[in-house]
Parts: sequence; C-alpha cells; structure tokens
Amino acid sequence: MFPWCFTISAFASDIGNALKRVQGLTFGEEIGQGSICRVYQATCPVSHERFAVKTIPLPKPVCQRAEVLQRAAREAAAARVLSDLVPHPDEIVRHFACVYDEGEDAIKMVMELCRGPCLSKLRSQANSGRIPESRVRKMVAAISRALGHLHDIGLLYVDLKAENVVLDPTEQDPDRVRLVDFDLCRDIPGRHVSSYDEAATAATVIASVDPTASLTISTTKVLVPNGGDDYDNSHINNDNERLWGTAEYLAFEVLQDGAAAYSTASDWWSLGILLYELLYGKAPWSGPSVDVIFHRMMNHRLMFPGPSQGGPQVSTAMQQVIRALLRYLPEMRLGSRGGAREVLAQAALSLQESSGT
Repeated sequence: MFPWCFTISAFASDIGNALKRVQGLTFGEEIGQGSICRVYQATCPVSHERFAVKTIPLPKPVCQRAEVLQRAAREAAAARVLSDLVPHPDEIVRHFACVYDEGEDAIKMVMELCRGPCLSKLRSQANSGRIPESRVRKMVAAISRALGHLHDIGLLYVDLKAENVVLDPTEQDPDRVRLVDFDLCRDIPGRHVSSYDEAATAATVIASVDPTASLTISTTKVLVPNGGDDYDNSHINNDNERLWGTAEYLAFEVLQDGAAAYSTASDWWSLGILLYELLYGKAPWSGPSVDVIFHRMMNHRLMFPGPSQGGPQVSTAMQQVIRALLRYLPEMRLGSRGGAREVLAQAALSLQESSGT
C-alpha cells in the first residue's frame, strides 16, 4: 500500500479493511472518465450504501507510471486533509478512502456519489448551450466557497473547468454543485500547510523502484510539456517546467510566464472563464491550440454579446464580476487579495444591483 493511501473511520477501521471493503463493492455503470481514470457507481452489498469509485490503472513504463502516481498522490493528499475538516465543506465531494489494489495494479478512490451531471453536460443539455444567470449565480457562489476552502489548506486547484464541477441536487437546493478531481493540485507558493508536492515527489520515487504493471494510459490532461508542438517555449521560464490544466482555462500570467506563475489568482481567473462559459456557451478566447488561445487573449477584447447579437441576457453587474475575475494583472484580479470572501461579496453586490435592491 502506498504511504499516502488512507481511509476515514466511517468507511473502515484501517487501510487493510478499506481494501477488503472496496474489493467487496458491486460495481455498476461507468459515470465518468478522465485522462488517467474511470469512475464507476458502486454499491455495498451489505449496507446498500452507494459510492463513486475512481479507478486509476498504473501503466507499465516507468515515466508514465511516475506521472500517474504523482497525480494520484496529489489527489489523495488533498482528500485526506479535506476529510479531516469539520464540518466537511458541502461544496467539495467527500473522499472516504484511497487504496491500492495489487491484483489490478490500480489505485481506487472511494467518494460520495453525486446524482447529477457535470456542468459541461448540463450546459450541453440546454437548447441554447447556456445556463440561465439565475442558476449560475448560486453555482458560482458555491464554487467560490470551494476554492476558498482549498486555498485555506494551502492548495491551488489548478484545473477548474465545467467538467470538474458536478451537480448534486437536493430538495432544498436543486442547483447544489460540488467540486471534484484534485489530481492536478499544487502547493500554494510560499505556503507549507500540508505538502501535496511532497506527496507527489514520494510517488515518483516509488514508481522508479517499482515499475511493474501491465497497462498503458493516455495522459492528455497533462497539457503542455516543454518542447511540445502546441506551445511556444519562449513562454516558459524553466526548461523542466510544464503547464498543467486545460488550455481555455489557463490564466493569462501562466500562459505568459509559465508554470512558476501559478497562484491563487490563477484559480480565480479560471472561475471567470467558467462563469463566462456557463452564461455564454463557450470560453471567451477558445481556440484549437494554446498559441491561438494566447494570441486571442492578447489581441481580442472581452466581448459580452447580447440578445441582439445572438447572445443571452446577462446583467451588467454579472459582466462586471467576470471582468474583475479576468483582469490580466494577478494582483489586481478579484479574489487575489481578499480570497473567496472578496469574490462572494462582489457577487452578492452584483445580485443586489441587478435586482434593483
């Protein structure tokens, strides 16, 4: 079992029993997949509890195995710290256990089962490809709180996007959303609350001395390795750095200065992109490659097409929130100084202004 595997007492008394319980689950339909994993619905045949189980097969080649283990270690380290928070943040999916199944040579993460689709699917199900502002306001507030919780424990989320926010409705809140998928997280520069980077480094060492496995996997979520065809190397300061995340959501300073520029402000930029995408049906500077996205970001003004231009009706106040989140200078960006409280205060003010109260 890897050193960063864990279980909470509500799931099992120790790692060994957690593994036995995971192996005893009845797996059902696949409910999601990523570049290194598949997520299944699973049921405990004894208690009839339902879970989501992320299965991460470990590839055989050492370098690929190390990369996958790094990402699993980061997510496990984040999940373990979050699981200790009391109360657990309602805006973040709860992990119950992370175990290594030697027979399958796979990492398995057990978490809460969310009942709705991710926001990307929810948007695609709408006739217009957009979500109404009245619904988006509640969602963006929840996502802001989730990012605030992560930043408080020293964690950059890095990969905020519509696919990583899942609807999990309740009778009281039909638009409740939860943040999932922490495998690209990073330590906040200058903070050392709990080192996710150290967990990832330990995973690399483990992979280098234990390269046995039988599967190979795509790692397309690792977006821009230095020297790749889709990125101009002049934007990277360190030859060994790589950018992580999804192209349309990468912050201006990250595209300009490379991975060293990641900060909490980068997460708030991604929130601005997500907010725009949910309301307008696409990212503001989307394109076929990182180079094109960066060029458009540099040269195309942020546009808010209204109904007369085939766009939605979005309040001026909400547009101002998006503008504030998408300021090019990180230090001037909404959230960069006051964190989630600052973002939530601005969003609440915009709601009052748009309601005329």
